[in-house]
Amino acid sequence: MKKQANLSCVMLVQQLEPEFWIGWDDVIIEEAHNGNIRPLIEELVKRFEKDGCEVNEAYGILHDKDLISVWNQDEMKNVEELKAKHIHILIKFGKGDTLNSLAVKAGVAPQYLEKAKSGRYGYDNLLSYLVHAKDQDKHQYFPDEVVTVSGEEYTSVYNRRMETWVRGRATKEAKATDLSVDYLVSEILAGKLTKSQVLLTNEFYRVYALHKRKINDAFDTAGESKSYQTIADLDAGNFKKTTLFIMAESGAGKTVLSKKIISILQSVALKKMEQRWDYCLTASNNAFDEYNGQDIIFLDDIRGDSLSVSDWLKLLDPYTISPISARYHNKMGSAKAIIITSTNTPSEFFSIAKGNFHEDLGQFFRRIDLLINIEDDKFHLSKPEKAPPASTQFPYVIKPPSHYFHFDGTYHKNKALDMVTKTVIRNMQWNKKKPVTQPAKANVTDHLKK
Repeated sequence: MKKQANLSCVMLVQQLEPEFWIGWDDVIIEEAHNGNIRPLIEELVKRFEKDGCEVNEAYGILHDKDLISVWNQDEMKNVEELKAKHIHILIKFGKGDTLNSLAVKAGVAPQYLEKAKSGRYGYDNLLSYLVHAKDQDKHQYFPDEVVTVSGEEYTSVYNRRMETWVRGRATKEAKATDLSVDYLVSEILAGKLTKSQVLLTNEFYRVYALHKRKINDAFDTAGESKSYQTIADLDAGNFKKTTLFIMAESGAGKTVLSKKIISILQSVALKKMEQRWDYCLTASNNAFDEYNGQDIIFLDDIRGDSLSVSDWLKLLDPYTISPISARYHNKMGSAKAIIITSTNTPSEFFSIAKGNFHEDLGQFFRRIDLLINIEDDKFHLSKPEKAPPASTQFPYVIKPPSHYFHFDGTYHKNKALDMVTKTVIRNMQWNKKKPVTQPAKANVTDHLKK
């Protein structure tokens, strides 16, 4: 059997219940449980020195604010609870003993004594752990909560070493992220994490900061995979895209309504299909630079000339997904729902699309499922319809749009939201299994009607 080495330091960690302290006076343990831990530390030092050890330093702290994650069966999720109250006592020896011998002297089982890790910073790491100085994700105790029985006062040690400990914390966090990044990448590829979740979660954000390229590559790959799956579903007739055009004066609530619609669609998708829908809020210029396969594209206050006629027609086509122009490389416009907001009417909006030279505006109108016009907290809804055949008596005259918007009715906000939700559910076929069939191609345009 390998001979045990004498230890130069040891950390005792134990709950403050009498049954865990062999041969101890219950009064000392109960006093420590109530907050006065000095008598317990002093007694431990006496026990060690009585049996031949030399104690150079002795520090202790009561940990009563540590948290632990436990499964809550009623809520069906992990919740944080307080750990049992426990004490950490750090002893540094001038002359030590073996782990088993120290455990006998201390009156605790050997597993409750922690050896310092090998290396020059082993004892220093134990010193810092008393207050969790290098563990930002744990409760941060104050240095004056540490009781000093022997050696330099802990507050002095803390102020002298804290700068080094902070650097050590950064190193420790960096090493921890090496383990966490693989977990993050796995969750991203499985579609369980969005970029906003990563950036808004402190733990994930630190990992992202140190492994930005690897994580962004995972998001790009996940987005590419999602886009091609969407294309396959669309080609199979499993759904058709939904396009909403919301028009109103500035400040009338276009953006607020759009975000409410997005929130509802995300909830419905999760409830009905267990799908986590994400959305992309685009910029006015280079609108698709940030798009990466999100289920909803939110084109907030975008101008009609942000895209070409060709790109608008491809993006809004309910039965086809095609590449859309972007600054660095083309993107697949593979969203399931598209929301456009503007202060202009659809006619004014699409008439200034790049490359529009007397284009039939009806071909844009027929691709829009619902036109929502907000006025004085009233919501006027219109739907596209095919216009009557235009007269051919004067062929040199510009023809009116082949489709126009037929006024459907005026509704309060909740009713309008309900109609929008039902439109998306119908287009996504969440209530039926019959595939969407593509209608026969027709020439299409529009007058703007209410």
